[in-house]
Amino acid sequence: MREYQVGLEGVRFFAYHGLFPEERILGNWFVLTVRVAKKTDSFTFERLDQTIDYGVIYEISREVMAEPVDLLETVVSRIAERLKTSFEGLTRLEIQLSKEQPPLGMLQGKSSVSIIEQIDL
Repeated sequence: MREYQVGLEGVRFFAYHGLFPEERILGNWFVLTVRVAKKTDSFTFERLDQTIDYGVIYEISREVMAEPVDLLETVVSRIAERLKTSFEGLTRLEIQLSKEQPPLGMLQGKSSVSIIEQIDL
């Protein structure tokens, strides 16, 4: 059996996630990477409906990123759940979300949350 992977890497969103009131007012830049996989018998794809459409992955991510929440963990878990209901047969997903310059007194850097889920079929 072969594995087919699709993803988005380093997609930037401006959003209003965070625990602090100023984060909900000022917002911040976030960087998202999503990878999903499923098993396949063939690597021959002729039609979009035979693939994992990364345009759908982007739309799910954009919609979830637009809803402010306190924790990055909430964002990535919501994206994961939406992906699992949107694509049949996923065997693995990886999501990483980073917040650029979180309000911790850092001059540079990111905070980051990642999840990796192996899905049993």
